[in-house]
Formats: sequence, C-alpha cells, structure tokens
Amino acid sequence: MGLLDKVKKLASEENIAKAKGAVADNADKITDTVAKATSTIDEKTGGKYRDKLDKVEQTVARNLEKAKDEGDEPRPGSGPSDPTG
Repeated sequence: MGLLDKVKKLASEENIAKAKGAVADNADKITDTVAKATSTIDEKTGGKYRDKLDKVEQTVARNLEKAKDEGDEPRPGSGPSDPTG
C-alpha cells in the first residue's frame, strides 16, 4: 500500500467526523493554547506581528465555531459500523 492509499484511508469520513468531534469537545483548550502561543510570539517580537497574530486567532475561533456547529449535526459513521467498510 502506497503513501497516498494510506492517507486516503486515514481521511475517511468516519475519521474526519471523529476529529471534528474532538475539536468541538476541546474548543476551549484549543482557544486558550492559541491565545498563549500568540501572546508569547507577540511578546518576543515586540508586537511586530500583532496584526497577523490577530488574524490567526480569528481564523481559529471561526473554525472552532464551525466545528461546534457541525458537532450538533449527525456525523457520517456515527451510527452502527458498516461491516463491509
């Protein structure tokens, strides 16, 4: 099995749904970690990249909200497992 085949297998709808669920469940931790990281970078660079760091924080927040919203919908693969898959 080649690398591309392995990646395709890992990127199954079920695995993607599991990852989105984990992100939604840990959104607060992710937000806190990103805030700490951007704060540290901002401090070390003397505020030189604050505008870019703000964009990073906004993008993360937007994507976390999207993951939370998708977590409210039934996810593929969340039912009984397919014995043929």
